[in-house]
Amino acid sequence: MAVSIPLHFLVLLPVGVGAVGYFLPRRWYHLALLVMNIAILALSILTFIEVRWGAQIIQHIAGWPDWIAIKLVADKYSAPLVVLTAIFFAGTFVFSTRADYTDKTFLFLFVMLESALIGVFLSGDIFNIYVLIELGMIAIAILIMYKQDKQSVYDAMLYLMMNFIAMAFMLLGIGYLYRITGVLDLDALVARLPLLDNPRAVIVPYAMIMTAIALKSALFPLFSWLPRAHGAPSAPGIVSAVLSGVQVKAGVYLLVRLSAVFSPVIDATPFFMVLGFVTSVVGFLLAIAQKDIKLILAYHTVSQVGLIVMGLNLGSDVAFWGAMYHIINHALFKGLLFLTAGVIIEEYGSRSYAEIRGVLRRMPAIGIGTLAGVLGITGAPFFNGSISKYFIQQGLQGDFGGIGMFLINLGTTLSFVKYSLILFGKPSVAPDRPLRRDPWVAGVSLVFGIACLAGGLLGGPTVALVYGPQYSAGGALSAEKITTFVVTLALAVALYALVVRRIGGFLASIRQFKFSFNQITVVLTLFFVGLLGYTWWAGG
Repeated sequence: MAVSIPLHFLVLLPVGVGAVGYFLPRRWYHLALLVMNIAILALSILTFIEVRWGAQIIQHIAGWPDWIAIKLVADKYSAPLVVLTAIFFAGTFVFSTRADYTDKTFLFLFVMLESALIGVFLSGDIFNIYVLIELGMIAIAILIMYKQDKQSVYDAMLYLMMNFIAMAFMLLGIGYLYRITGVLDLDALVARLPLLDNPRAVIVPYAMIMTAIALKSALFPLFSWLPRAHGAPSAPGIVSAVLSGVQVKAGVYLLVRLSAVFSPVIDATPFFMVLGFVTSVVGFLLAIAQKDIKLILAYHTVSQVGLIVMGLNLGSDVAFWGAMYHIINHALFKGLLFLTAGVIIEEYGSRSYAEIRGVLRRMPAIGIGTLAGVLGITGAPFFNGSISKYFIQQGLQGDFGGIGMFLINLGTTLSFVKYSLILFGKPSVAPDRPLRRDPWVAGVSLVFGIACLAGGLLGGPTVALVYGPQYSAGGALSAEKITTFVVTLALAVALYALVVRRIGGFLASIRQFKFSFNQITVVLTLFFVGLLGYTWWAGG
């Protein structure tokens, strides 16, 4: 169809303005990038409107023919995520208006990451996706170590090396796939894969590519990079927020997109459904063991991604769209929690939840924003997480599924009962210490908090607006669901008081355990072998 929205502008505008404006004074550079992000947001919304109420937008760069040209595609899966990315980067730019660390080099790397993420969502060619992931990976590593703290430099280098190995798997898989099919365009692959004489020929490249995607999605047991990256000691709050809110969703998006590409010949949905559940449980168990508030949040990103992947692979339409909605919800409440955590750490001079108290009294706007994020992630009634979790639960089959969902909700609530202690009590800072007030920080925190509430009150209509399917969300606000949440909360409080607080030594031993680089490479190889074996067995 004719291109009415210039999709390449969405990809090139951030890095283009970032490069050209680099020679401006810092204040003007920051303003130029803010204006650029507003323009990106407006373009992304126009793109979404055309896709939602029209048809997908396809653009062939330089006019080359289909299957050969670099192709950009905006459809019902990618367009909402481009809007989400634009909202996040615009919001974090406003949030960091007065931050000391946002010098010109930092800002350029930040918008380069924005370009790479939008490119991943819009690319219709698997090799271009690989290139853009690599570009974003380098930007992320530098942003993590930007303050040159020793631990952050180590974490960033480990993140980089782990991802280099995973992307080597992906590149080999792409090369093998090209040798078999002769194409790299995703639509061309959908057309050619069913025509192969031996569909099993694509099992090896599939396992290679999906191993890399599983690591990018932080699925068990390939998630050890995520807490190191998202919870790096000196990584700025906006970096952690963007990584957890948007960047990790690129892996989940590719899991959806590439699973659909290979679905005519390979169906691994049961494998990823079970893996999603295991990831969710392991994630919240490790979160409970942490004392560092950023690591609590980071491990819960692992847990929530597991929940999303489980919902996407349940084989139920309502669960699938509930999981897609949870991608948006998680971006809002987890991005908000990372933003406020960065401010709290700076104000209190500590990352330990045991040393931080009275945030609501000391910083009311930050405290309210944090509370909204906590209510969102725990699925409290009237908040956004309750709606997407309700839709995911509708796709579960039998008593086992219900028990599994209750376990995930209980673990999440228990973790954030612990986290929420920072909000209450007498502020644990010197009473005469001056409080740094920033209206931009407070404003963005409150706006994100209101969005978490609006996503719950208008959950059903929001799913219909963004994705199309219309499901009633009334059951999420039923007396039964509210009672279940209250019981879950009471049980979580009891477990924290009677169990978690009494096993500090055991939790400390869990916190100290970390995979070494050699162990990570072995686990990555074993995951590949396991996925290869499953797809071979299932295909037989």
